[in-house]
Amino acid sequence: MKIKNILHKITIFLLSTLPAYSNEFDIKTFGTIGGVYNDNSNYIYRKDIFQKDGSSGNLSFKTDTLIGLQTTLNINEKFSLLLQGIVNNDYNDEIKAKIDWGYLKYDSGENIIVKVGRIRTPYYKNSDNLNVGYSNLMIRESVEVYGQVPFSSYNGIEAIYSNIIDKYFYTLQANYGKENLTVPIHSLNQKANVEVNDLYAVNLTFGTTALQARVTYLNADITASSLSLDQLFGGLRAYGLNELADKYEFKDKKSEYLGFGLFLDYNNIIFSGECGHRKIPSFFANVHGYSATLGYSFDKLIPFATYAKSKMDVATYEANTGVYALDALLRAQNLAQSSETIGMKYYINEHFDIKFQYEHVVPKGDYGSYHLSTLQKPQELNVFSFALDFIF
Repeated sequence: MKIKNILHKITIFLLSTLPAYSNEFDIKTFGTIGGVYNDNSNYIYRKDIFQKDGSSGNLSFKTDTLIGLQTTLNINEKFSLLLQGIVNNDYNDEIKAKIDWGYLKYDSGENIIVKVGRIRTPYYKNSDNLNVGYSNLMIRESVEVYGQVPFSSYNGIEAIYSNIIDKYFYTLQANYGKENLTVPIHSLNQKANVEVNDLYAVNLTFGTTALQARVTYLNADITASSLSLDQLFGGLRAYGLNELADKYEFKDKKSEYLGFGLFLDYNNIIFSGECGHRKIPSFFANVHGYSATLGYSFDKLIPFATYAKSKMDVATYEANTGVYALDALLRAQNLAQSSETIGMKYYINEHFDIKFQYEHVVPKGDYGSYHLSTLQKPQELNVFSFALDFIF
């Protein structure tokens, strides 16, 4: 039986017996009301690839605005059920609700935690609270790092072991599972069905309360298919171009992600640095990127500055396979860009904060950038954003 079906039955059972656990049931509401203005109407500025609409020479409230609900049901001292759902704008440009994550959790009360269900992938420091704006310094994390992998949750199991050595702590995290999702391929104006199998990941975090470092490795077998993709690669094989099809077809490809992070919070100085490298031997080309943020806390006010950059391992915009459709697909995969961001976060109280930030985006190479455009020659973007975060 699939894990998500088990979780579904557990959820129904627990909700049906909720009155018996009313004293152990906790609900939190969170959300963001955010506006984005991108001055370049030739680009659609978006938070990630799952958004179809965003700011394109206009003020958009679709990019960052969302509302979420997080529930915790403590069954006993060791077992609990956690669920988080959000409502936001999706890749069909519709307001939809979805389950962000939800799992049954076992906490030994000492060193071991085990989760079973729908779980966040441990790519980044803020993976668990990506949609909880109040918990994050920036309105949105740098897409040059956080936008590399097109899925953020999976169905499976996670085991965590934590301990302390002298004044240092360490946490070892292991994950295993699978995922099925729909990913938009905007260059084809289609959606691809993506199957992620045999996903496993390990993450090590260590340090002190002031200084922390982490390393993450993820490996999975991934297949992506759509009508156009199947026709393209089926046509290549029909014409005897098997070597070309094997190289670029996204079918049962062993895919990897390796990430590192360094974080400092000391004497009001805040530093966050992350880098990641995605390797997928297919048309969905390899990319690496990094981001660095420096801020200073003046009690409730935190000004900050960020620099981020992404670069393709191979310049996809120079693709010249001799097959026009394949070249067009490869050129559209160019995610190379850099960005400079300055901003501020102000804590109004324990329930609200307000943020402002300015971002200067410089696409690199033909058809470059994470943000949607049909331009061959890149143009710069100036992006102004504000957000009100809340949590109750």
